[in-house]
Amino acid sequence: MNVETPASSITQDTSSDIKVIDCDVHPALPGGLSTLFPLMPKSWVERFKLKGGHLAAAAPLGFRFEHPVGSAARHDARTPDGGPPGSDPEYMRRDLLDAHGISTAVLTSLQAGQFGTVSSGPDESAVIVSAFNDYFLDVWPLAEEKRLRLAMTVTTQDPRAGAAEIRRVGSRPEVCAIYMPLINMLIGNRYYEPIFEEAVNHNLPILLHVTGTDSVFQGAPNQAGGFPENYPERYVSLSQIGEANLASLCFSGVFEKFPTLKFMFIEYSFAWALPLMWRINRTWESLRYDVPWVKRPPREYVSERVRFSTQPLDEPENPAHLKALIDMLGPEHLVFSTDYPHWDNDMPGKSLLMLDKQVRRQVLSENAAGILRL
Repeated sequence: MNVETPASSITQDTSSDIKVIDCDVHPALPGGLSTLFPLMPKSWVERFKLKGGHLAAAAPLGFRFEHPVGSAARHDARTPDGGPPGSDPEYMRRDLLDAHGISTAVLTSLQAGQFGTVSSGPDESAVIVSAFNDYFLDVWPLAEEKRLRLAMTVTTQDPRAGAAEIRRVGSRPEVCAIYMPLINMLIGNRYYEPIFEEAVNHNLPILLHVTGTDSVFQGAPNQAGGFPENYPERYVSLSQIGEANLASLCFSGVFEKFPTLKFMFIEYSFAWALPLMWRINRTWESLRYDVPWVKRPPREYVSERVRFSTQPLDEPENPAHLKALIDMLGPEHLVFSTDYPHWDNDMPGKSLLMLDKQVRRQVLSENAAGILRL
């Protein structure tokens, strides 16, 4: 659906009694970083003011990678008072949860991911993501609105600080996952182990999601081969980052070191996962002496412990081809997501209608219920 298509015009699959767990919804601050100042220590507020932080909404992308109409968020998703899309929980309740029958929505703050990776230093990052977490946990009505749950953000610039943040708020019942905004270091690196240890202790999956700074700023993950020239080129090749990080998980030994830890690849799509797993398994069989810590075929680990979001949904001209791909990959690998309030969102009433009802139920809710801490 594009930026000009109002949510209310979407025809829903109203005959279905399938629950929907939306694994990718993006809340926003109504006034940029200054919204968080009441939640920060005074000394840090003064520091950010001196650096102009009160003027910052998120990491600027510049003209090259900005959406052609100026915003990746849908224009019709702006709040009734003209605020940024995703900034009003009451409007999100009506426009997304009620309008589309969403039983649970996982909130992932891309602003927190942007400030936590390339817009700040390690110490600043820890303060900022903590304030983001407090804002959505305590200012938004998550305790009352049980359909909204938070993927808490951790700083990845300092994994020990990220682990401390999980200890601070990871036990809150409103938290269902840990959002790790990636820096330019693959997820299987032992550098991240303090975060993984606390994720296991709190029974929370690791959620990986593009931040919008990918392949734009130094320190953020880069796509392969070189620097893209425009928004569409960057958009269609972001899945390369997902591929590289999945291979890193499969060969690094993370699955053996942390036998209960689970991962979610959100907004990297999933069509690439099947041929990549073929290649990973074949390579492991041929070269397993080089990675003796990988004790089982990698696809077994992935089947048990990794899930991929359906959005952005690749839609071939013949829907039967997508169904065949899902059958080959295994529908147990997929979790549903809308990517609300972004321009390319996929709403449940219009998505995956070619699947059998039980398979569709599995993708729209059951798989997510099995990996999120709900």
